[in-house]
Amino acid sequence: MKKLFSAVLVIIFILTVFPLSSFADEGDEQKEEPFSVQSPVAVIVNADTGTELYGKNADSTFFCGFLPRIMTCIMLVESGLDLQTEIVLTKEMMANTHDKSSADLRSGDKISLYDLMKSAIVANSQEACIAIAVTLAGSVTDFVVDMNLRARDLGAENTTFTNVTGQYSTTSKQVTTAHDIVKICSHILTLDYIEDISNMRYTEITVNGRNRSLYTKNFLVDKNSQYYSKKASGLAISGSNISGYSLVSIAVDKTMRIVCFAMNYDSLLTLYTEMAEMITFSLNEYSYRTLIQKNAPVLEVPVVYGKERDSITLVAEKTLTASMPSSVPDSSIEKELVVPDSVDAPISKGTVLGSVTYSYDGRVYGTTNLIAQTDISLDVVESYSDAINEFFSNKYLLATVATVVVVVVFYSIVLYVMNRKKMKKEQSKKRDRINKMPK
Repeated sequence: MKKLFSAVLVIIFILTVFPLSSFADEGDEQKEEPFSVQSPVAVIVNADTGTELYGKNADSTFFCGFLPRIMTCIMLVESGLDLQTEIVLTKEMMANTHDKSSADLRSGDKISLYDLMKSAIVANSQEACIAIAVTLAGSVTDFVVDMNLRARDLGAENTTFTNVTGQYSTTSKQVTTAHDIVKICSHILTLDYIEDISNMRYTEITVNGRNRSLYTKNFLVDKNSQYYSKKASGLAISGSNISGYSLVSIAVDKTMRIVCFAMNYDSLLTLYTEMAEMITFSLNEYSYRTLIQKNAPVLEVPVVYGKERDSITLVAEKTLTASMPSSVPDSSIEKELVVPDSVDAPISKGTVLGSVTYSYDGRVYGTTNLIAQTDISLDVVESYSDAINEFFSNKYLLATVATVVVVVVFYSIVLYVMNRKKMKKEQSKKRDRINKMPK
């Protein structure tokens, strides 16, 4: 009994000094959680390469109020119309406007297309979007059809527009995804005007010859706001404390441009705070690096029948760049080559002879063709010499020739024997004729 009691005391002592957790495998240790946001849907994408840096339910569909207005402005810029052209707003343009904006546009007002675009972006003006739609397509209905076609062209396969205002209704089938939003907003960076306008804290429009002031609702670009972010630029915000707020923004540093989207916040403070965290995460944790430069040599490949050269250098057809975690050393980036064991001359400079793919941790960051760095002509003498040698060293050819020789010899022997028999027979007949002749 004393021994049992002593053993129990020893076990208690060991567990006190060395808790069970100290014996746990390293894999059971609590790992630090990766970067995350409260938003049920969020995404961060490098706009220059399309590389996704962070995603959360990025393919789930939802309603987004600002995207139709952004798309309307894209269609206006791409129309090629002179944006200084002035139009007169009609009753038809104002008929479907549910919420008036600070632009306070009315039927009969005279305003330029450029100022309509500023109203749509800075003041979230529904009436401005309707005016643009009717001007471009004749009716909102026809314009919405064009919007959906253009969205498909931009790769936004899961986006459906039903209006240009972003007005929400319980029966609306207007939906999009976070991935589609960043595809459309990344395209904005290739166009004039829209990004610059979205970064304006304050602007003026001219209506009926008089100036009218507009102030942004996106406090990320407002230096007077507590939510101002130096690294962020605008784009769009929509929502309310009832329906929830959503925001898409651009972050730019010396090496890359990032598009960030998050949604469904009931607090602007939370929305802007988390957007700032997304921007900081993307710019600090990721860096823009060059995987390979255009025309950089990759490897040498043997050349068969090359004149004066027995190998050729393969170089990259284009420059490959990628946003990658800053902590990843270049030596950890995997390089997969697809090249032949050898190539035959002649070879022209620029001929595609293979490819190289760069990846890390299972994600492919880019592929480029490998092309011939120089011309290599054919060594005719060597090629013919080898062809002749190959011809006569072919075992099947030798077997065929041997077979033919045997057949010819056998045929010759048979023919000779038959001829001998024939000659003997003829000679025998000749002797018989001679013997039968009268003497």
